[in-house]
Amino acid sequence: SKRHGGVTNLGSDGAQLVSDKASHAQLNVGVKILTGTFDISKLTIDATKTAKGAVENQLTGQAKSLASDFARNANRQYFGDGSGAIAQVASSTSNSKSLFESIDSDGRVLDTRVSPDHYGTVNDDIKDNKYITTGMAITCGSGSGSVGTIGTVTYSSSGGTISYNADVSATTSQLIYKSDADGISAGTAEINGLADALKSDSAGTSTYAGTTHATFSMASQFGSTSEALSLSRMEDKYLEAKEFAMTGDQYAIFVNKTLFKKYGDILTSMRRAVNQTELIGGWTGLEFAAGAGKVGVFLDYDVPDGECLIINMDTLTVTQVSDLDWMENPGGGGLIRKVNYITYQATMVWFTNLLCLAPAANAKLTQKTD
Repeated sequence: SKRHGGVTNLGSDGAQLVSDKASHAQLNVGVKILTGTFDISKLTIDATKTAKGAVENQLTGQAKSLASDFARNANRQYFGDGSGAIAQVASSTSNSKSLFESIDSDGRVLDTRVSPDHYGTVNDDIKDNKYITTGMAITCGSGSGSVGTIGTVTYSSSGGTISYNADVSATTSQLIYKSDADGISAGTAEINGLADALKSDSAGTSTYAGTTHATFSMASQFGSTSEALSLSRMEDKYLEAKEFAMTGDQYAIFVNKTLFKKYGDILTSMRRAVNQTELIGGWTGLEFAAGAGKVGVFLDYDVPDGECLIINMDTLTVTQVSDLDWMENPGGGGLIRKVNYITYQATMVWFTNLLCLAPAANAKLTQKTD
């Protein structure tokens, strides 16, 4: 939270030393409980164990699918603000059906509990239906209302229609939250992602992880000018962030589809190579022209629309109580039989969160177009 005050030059060899120390803010984020669950019957397990029963063992197939979607859900949360909002109600026809639109669509800021750092659809990189699927438990509005499981989803270019298997009170402009079955998780239970760590001072609160932005190194390098992405703007924010970095810190830049293509066009206009190369940790991407060392520009489909995130990877810590794993039954293994049924349940669980140790060493550009 402050630099070392004991660094000084002596006026003579008889002058007194200045004794001081650096101080560190005690950041804290709460534990988040990420889960993934599926039920499978004894009949299905036995019927698909052999090649004659099915093309793929259903137990193995469901486990692979769950693990893949679990990772996708965690990745979405790493870029999010912790609210759990995945869509917005465009209009409601009854308690059991509503039209929906993307949370990046105009009007998101009508809900003051969500960060106003989102500026509506910029490049249409995140479709309205991206995070909506059948079988999902959702709630609307305050984040603690009635819970409904999505029964059907009708997609369209301008959003779509959701039907629930239980009444959900939904009104125009309310946010749609991914929820647990009890409806108590919406709004508070997701990972405190980069949107929370790198939010602007105008985002409704100037604190992160229990510490104010006024504390040294806690306010990110933030830019919200609506304009085409430019190398000059990226350089400005990168250099501002790097001033707060430690020697040897590794940077990476994350963008969605439109800005990834735009950056490639920028390199082409400068007559530089646009081939993707291995840069850090086995990742491949486009090399950032102004980077000190290898700084990559990487495509990620969950980066919020119109944002360019310049991330100091050494400031991020994935906190966890224990490693991600399957819950085990008392006899070992990942399947637990449901009482009074010949059905088993498998559950993945991870007690985790994301902590940014120095937001000032990171930068966030919003409203960038091609």
